[in-house]
Amino acid sequence: MIIQKNISRFLIVSFSLTLLISCASPQKKQNNSNSLRKQNESQVKAGSPEMLNLELGVGYLKRGKEKDIDFALEKFKRAVQINPKFALAHSMLANTYDRKGFFDDAEKHYKLSMRHNNNSPDIINNYANFLCQRQKYDKAVQHYLKIVEDPEYKTPATAYENAGICLSSTNRIEESEQYFRKALEYNPTMPNSLFQLMNIYLDNNQPMKARAFLQRLEQVVPNNAEVLAAGYKIEKELNNKELSKSYYSRLKKNFSDSEAYKKLK
Repeated sequence: MIIQKNISRFLIVSFSLTLLISCASPQKKQNNSNSLRKQNESQVKAGSPEMLNLELGVGYLKRGKEKDIDFALEKFKRAVQINPKFALAHSMLANTYDRKGFFDDAEKHYKLSMRHNNNSPDIINNYANFLCQRQKYDKAVQHYLKIVEDPEYKTPATAYENAGICLSSTNRIEESEQYFRKALEYNPTMPNSLFQLMNIYLDNNQPMKARAFLQRLEQVVPNNAEVLAAGYKIEKELNNKELSKSYYSRLKKNFSDSEAYKKLK
């Protein structure tokens, strides 16, 4: 399965850079004492030195060049030096270390972000992604499922989908299938879950079920090389020569340089 070859390609990072900035602003006290977001809440004032360094680091990351990533790293390091309990800065520092391949440093700062934050589900999700990529699968799934317990988390489908993707990489197919289906209960248009379920059934010689998820997938994403290649395989298994030929022709015409096409040749 494709997921076994490149986990990080499919895992969803919950927080965006914009979200990180907005979450770091002071928040009004909320009434629901059961929310994980309220535990150990730490406030960082807009315009504070640590916030300014975080914002500068985010700005460098958005530019995306290698030297800008290094500049961002220095700004995030400065932010946590000023305020060692600034969870969002630790999280961004960890993410940047991860991008540069410094995994020990990344894990250190992911753990610090978990220790000092208010148990933000977004930060938990991204630490879980890191654990999954480091092959700590069971621990990663525990964190994904912890996220779902937060009644204020608006996208539980993301956590369930990531749990499914993580377990797919260990060939625990039945468990991953359950999580993908759970994700689709919350959001029927999750393309990764549809894609993964399509491949699960295709790999297990159930082309009719695979076709059902292919058809749903085609309703929510443009046809790309992998979708067209899957369509070709599914219709070929179902002995639908005309439709399989159509998928192959579109794949050859539009994506002749793709790995998906080359593997069919």
